[in-house]
Order: sequence, then C-alpha cells, then structure tokens
Amino acid sequence: MLLARTAAAAILGTVMFAGATRPHATPALRMAQMIKAVPTDKKLIAFTFDDGPNRRWTPQVLSLLAQHHAHATFFVIGQEVTRCPDVIQSISRAGMEIGNHGMHHRWLRNLTEEAVKADITGGADAIVAAGGPRPYLYRLPAALADDAARRTLGALHYTVVSWSIDTRDWRRGTSSQRIAQTVMREAAPGKIVIMHDGPAHREATLAALREVLPALQARGYRIVTVGDLLRNSQFAAQRAIPPAPTARKPKAKLVRESRPRSVFPRDWLRRIG
Repeated sequence: MLLARTAAAAILGTVMFAGATRPHATPALRMAQMIKAVPTDKKLIAFTFDDGPNRRWTPQVLSLLAQHHAHATFFVIGQEVTRCPDVIQSISRAGMEIGNHGMHHRWLRNLTEEAVKADITGGADAIVAAGGPRPYLYRLPAALADDAARRTLGALHYTVVSWSIDTRDWRRGTSSQRIAQTVMREAAPGKIVIMHDGPAHREATLAALREVLPALQARGYRIVTVGDLLRNSQFAAQRAIPPAPTARKPKAKLVRESRPRSVFPRDWLRRIG
C-alpha cells in the first residue's frame, strides 16, 4: 500500500515521506514539443522556407505565393536578418509567418546552455529589431539537438518544427522536376514541406514552386503556414497559438503640401519693425 501511495504521489509531482509530502526541490524542465506533421482531416499543407531572408530569392518566393493566394512560414537566420531587415518587413506585410532559425545557424548539439540560449534569443531579437513579430516557432539547423538544447527551447516556450516532406532542394544539382515530384508524391493533409529561399542559387526551387502550387490547389489543397496547421488541429487545445498574420499594405509616403511663395520680401518683418 505504501509503495502504491508513493507511486501515485510521484505522478502528481510530490514524494511521500512517512505520511507527509513535500514538493520536488528541482522540477524537471519541459522539453520543447517537436512536430513533423499535424493531424488534420482538412486538406491543408504547410510550406516552409529556410535560411533567408535573401534580397534576390525571398521576394521571388513571396511573389509566387501571392499569385496563388498561398501562405508559408519563413524560418530566418538572425545574421541574414540584420543584413536585409527590409525583406523581413516584406515577409510580414505579405501576411506570412516568421519563425526562428537561430542567429548563426549553429547546430544545437554539444553546446553549453549559454551558447544555445544566446543563439536562439539572438535570432529572435534580430527578427524583432527588424520589425517582425517575436517568433514562437523554431527550426533546428540540420535538425540536430540534444536534450539540453530541447530543454532550453522548452524553457523559452518554443515549438520546434521539423518536416515530413524533404525536397532536398539544398543539394547542388537537384532538379526542379525532382523537387516537384517529391512534393506531389508525398503530399497529404497536415504535412510540412521544407524548401529554402537562401542563400545559394534557388532557380530550381522557384521552378518547382511554380509547378506544385497550382497542382496542389487543383487537388483541393490549401497552402498554409505552420501556425494555420496548428490552429486547425487538436494541437491548438494544448497551447495558445498566436493569431494568424494578416497582409498589410505598405504605408503611403506622406506628401507635404507645397506652400505658395510669399509675396512679401524676406526682410519684411525687419522693415515694419
């Protein structure tokens, strides 16, 4: 009976001591939840783009998404954000979602807790400084992390987003046909596609995107952000998901009204004084 009571108490986060209880001195840190896909009965598929922002490639990706009324999540690198903050603002204005990909794209494995936290928070701070929202989604560079890194991400309240459709568009020589075939072959409700919008050459990625966006929509799919997937699933009941970003029109430049030139001489005040 005592053993049963002890086990039950341990589940509740307490330990039994001769009929008395006391809380654990150091409760275990929650590891960040990691997702590769989101269970849903709706024909939704999330597109994600890593390693930007990039002044050459990101605007072209945004243009293609806009043409097809599609949305995506951009996992950006902090050091790239500081190079082109204007592109971050373009992503945000287009109603896309921005996720954290670290400050320096460091692999979060075998690093000190301080180094892990510095890279994660540095990436988030760069996004905010560039005018973007504070991210709640994180993508691991190379999908590498150890338990210490996952605990740090959990303490920072991140959801870690992996992928279920790997286009491998980062590989040199990968053709647009192969990228497109991979997406169309593996497409299913709730899956997450990984592509890249920087910093290397992305002609094949763009060519594949031109093909798969209308092809998926012809199958009845809606191309959405990771956040949209979460909001349309049971996952939404597990934590507060921020509202979906909305597209914003660029602010119109303030045009100053031209004032008519004075008919008085410049020194008229001095003359009448």
